Amino acid sequence: MRRMIVAAVAVVALFAAGCQDNEARNQNAKLQAELDAMKAKQSGGSNDALIALLANQNKSADSGSLDRKLTSLAEDINAGQDKINKKLEDTESSNKKRMDDLEDRLKQVNDLQSTISNLKTMIESLETKVKNVDPNEVLNAQKELINQEADLRMEKQARAAAEAQIETLKKQLADAQLEVETVKGEMVGLQGSDISKHPDYKALEAENRKLKSDLKNAKSDNDNLTRQYDAMVEQLKKGSNPVVEEPTPLPDDYDFSGSVTEVSKGSRPDGPSYLLIASLKGTVPAIGTEMVVLDATQTPVCRVKIVRHYHFSDNEDLPVEEVGCQTIDEKATRPVAKGDTVAYLKKKDETGGDNSAKSDPDKNKGSAGGD
Repeated sequence: MRRMIVAAVAVVALFAAGCQDNEARNQNAKLQAELDAMKAKQSGGSNDALIALLANQNKSADSGSLDRKLTSLAEDINAGQDKINKKLEDTESSNKKRMDDLEDRLKQVNDLQSTISNLKTMIESLETKVKNVDPNEVLNAQKELINQEADLRMEKQARAAAEAQIETLKKQLADAQLEVETVKGEMVGLQGSDISKHPDYKALEAENRKLKSDLKNAKSDNDNLTRQYDAMVEQLKKGSNPVVEEPTPLPDDYDFSGSVTEVSKGSRPDGPSYLLIASLKGTVPAIGTEMVVLDATQTPVCRVKIVRHYHFSDNEDLPVEEVGCQTIDEKATRPVAKGDTVAYLKKKDETGGDNSAKSDPDKNKGSAGGD
């Protein structure tokens, strides 16, 4: 393309030069004719030299003018060619940029077409799934979700109530401990008296022990509620109802059974748990006897060992009211929880246990619940 334009410019230049040359020739012929006429009018030959000189001057002047015109024309042609070359370069650069823009737009169009195709496929798949969905199943799922949300709100309220009860029990325990310390201070000045046997001290100790037990029970209830709440949240995240375990009655062939009313950990997180067993049925086994913990479906959870007997009114002559136990093979995946059952099936070669608390007093000085 560029060569064709340059060739066209050259042809135009040559044509212009030819025209100028013809014009110069015509002018020279005209001047020559005028000169010949002047020669004819004049008489004699005295003016021949002057006429020849004028003719030569005119010819030289016309030749110089023609050279200047040709030089100017060549300069104009070169300048025009430079402008044409620059315009061609600018046009080529602009065309290249437009081509790049068109390629980018074409690529974007291809990407959009691919995206639209994928969206159409997804829409068709969703439409197929929606057509296959049973409206009754949707309604049932919505009802289950509403019920689960209601249960979750109730669990939250129960958890908040348990936490408030814990705070109240903590305050009562602090007040009772302060009162015990006050009574101890008042009893220091008494000569020959044992503070631990004072009726007020015993009453305060009993109240203090009861408050501690209530506080631990409240903490245990709160832990159970927390576990139930977390389990329900997980089930809601999975979109399914929590599995409800149907309780199974305890068989009648156990010699002893009781219910876990308190669970506490020792000083080590990976150590055993300490249980307080109440609602005793049957003959209480001796200290050191191993028993089994059962869940609501009577599935074994772990084994425990009796470490202490708690008698009514702390009087060893009275029957056992509660039993303190220590876990043996408790698993972290299923720890002992409040409400589990502890049972004991006496072997054929064993004798009866202790229901009247006439066991070794030294053995009864153990602790349950981490005390």
